[in-house]
Amino acid sequence: MLRHTLSRLLAACLLCALLIPSGLAATIQSNRAVYHLSQNPDGSESFLYSPTLSHTLTLLPPGTVVRSDLGRQLIVERFTYRAASGYWMPDSTLTSQEHVTVRDNTYIYHILTQDPYSTQATDAGVWVRATRVGGLNTTTITGEPVDEWAVDLVNEAIALNLMPVRLKGQDLRGTITRQQFASLAVRLYEAMGGPAVAAPGSTPFNDTSDPEVGKAWALGLTAGTSATTFSPSRAISREQAAVMLSAVYRRLGGQVSGQSSPFADDSAISSWARSSVYFMARSGIIVGTGNNCFSPQRSAQRQSCLIMALGMYEKLGSTV
Repeated sequence: MLRHTLSRLLAACLLCALLIPSGLAATIQSNRAVYHLSQNPDGSESFLYSPTLSHTLTLLPPGTVVRSDLGRQLIVERFTYRAASGYWMPDSTLTSQEHVTVRDNTYIYHILTQDPYSTQATDAGVWVRATRVGGLNTTTITGEPVDEWAVDLVNEAIALNLMPVRLKGQDLRGTITRQQFASLAVRLYEAMGGPAVAAPGSTPFNDTSDPEVGKAWALGLTAGTSATTFSPSRAISREQAAVMLSAVYRRLGGQVSGQSSPFADDSAISSWARSSVYFMARSGIIVGTGNNCFSPQRSAQRQSCLIMALGMYEKLGSTV
């Protein structure tokens, strides 16, 4: 438990560090706080929010993430433009936010650092707005393309060092291969406390010599597609991903058992995968695809698999 907690704290520090490009331009400062940006600012402009009150805001590329340099929670006041008055007026306020993603220039955001013991602000805050509508930069903190819905969770997985070398530089919206998932399984196994294992001198497979595949095979996390082939470039299905993640959990000493309410497409789940599918679903690691379906034969996305690994680390890491 202590190891897991320390890993989470270190990952939080790493995530903040990864979000800070080199150079002072990637920070903005209020009267008492400094805020880190995931992208460099595009300039500044003034705006009015009453006949007599104006402020200067910082323009940011769409998709820029803003965080407190001390990792504190934020208060976020959102303003919209009211054409009738010609001013920017308050629209909503959120408290206890870990970060803010500035998505487009429909809104102006007033971001303040929250007092850890109340919902009050500790500084005057900073004003920011995106430079344009749309064009959201949906890339990870290390530069891989990713869907908007997945970017924050994938960034967290990266900060926890869950992304294997085989996925670095790849379009994470694409289908994950058996080789890539094998390397992810090994990375997750080690991150959850499994001892590092050396690549074996040989494997039964004549179609790959990838060391991460060898490690996954040696650990019992995966098998071949035949007695002598691994099919490293073949896409992995959602049910196969569930089986390999369950194998990681078993290797770490966990027990895979029980069954949640059946999916509507239960008959499409292979018998050898059924227990793993339902264990992963019940544990909240792999969710359904809608209409109470699991879609077991559907190919898995790289970004989805990284989020599965993150879920395992967070939800099951303390149980092994």
